[in-house]
Amino acid sequence: MKKRHSFISILLAAGLLASLVPSAAYAREKISQVSLSFSLNKESEDWNLLDVESDGEGYEVRKVDLFPEGLDKKSSQPYAVVILDAEDEYYFSSIKEKYFTLEGEGAVFDEAARSNSNSTMTLAVHLKELGEGELEDPENLTWNGAGIASWEPVYGAASYSVRLCRDGKPLGAASAPKTDVSVYNLSTKITRTGNYYFQIKANGRFKNTKSSQWVNSPTLSVDEDTLAFIREHASEDTGKIGQWFTDDKGTWYQYTTGYYPRSQWARIDKFWYYFNDEGYMVTGQWVDRYYVGGDGKMLTDTITPDGYYVDETGCWAPK
Repeated sequence: MKKRHSFISILLAAGLLASLVPSAAYAREKISQVSLSFSLNKESEDWNLLDVESDGEGYEVRKVDLFPEGLDKKSSQPYAVVILDAEDEYYFSSIKEKYFTLEGEGAVFDEAARSNSNSTMTLAVHLKELGEGELEDPENLTWNGAGIASWEPVYGAASYSVRLCRDGKPLGAASAPKTDVSVYNLSTKITRTGNYYFQIKANGRFKNTKSSQWVNSPTLSVDEDTLAFIREHASEDTGKIGQWFTDDKGTWYQYTTGYYPRSQWARIDKFWYYFNDEGYMVTGQWVDRYYVGGDGKMLTDTITPDGYYVDETGCWAPK
């Protein structure tokens, strides 16, 4: 979803928003160097939190945005946009590369911009080594009676590859389908009697994260009675088709497998929606640099109700 419309506009957007903060009018001391240390916080729930520590006087880190999928197809390296605030008696004196000392996760300077009378710095950094390591193997692989596979989520996984085997032989195409939830509906692939098991491999969010090993599930023995039951309850979806529900707190979307999105974007019927930490659809507000309308759909290529332009990807873009 996050196509790169213009990296300059990302910096400009962050800088313009920062410029709404009033600046001090008295004489200030310049910050002669900015030193930052980057590290992936692997204790966060989705292995997607970047810690940035400042090692200098006169400024502090206000906000960090991590973009794991890179800038565009030509450069898949993850990158971060960091907003720094100078203390009242200080200001940022340069945006040149040599002004910045960057360490950790293969951090490399890309671009910088100042705003708010040089009291705010917006910095873009490539992270060439982000996510180095190997994922744990999936655990607790289980079947339900209707041919739906499930397993425990793997810490740091962005997706899972799924393979189905019957009587020891893999079924289907050579390339395994992927899912970003820890459940997969295999019922439509169980078409005859036999001994079935599925295999799961966890895939990392970052290029430098090694996938886990393939792990085999317990065997599901399918006789004629079991096959008849699975055929009766089989569904064409792979855990991605669901239904909207509403209660007195709001609206949410639940997939046929029981999973519902929380604290994330989800693409449903060709539209993007954002769901809060309780799983309810967010409406009529900004979510980072994207705006969702009163019906929950992310706006694209239009003017938001508060007067800002969002481009064809939905991202706020100064015009």
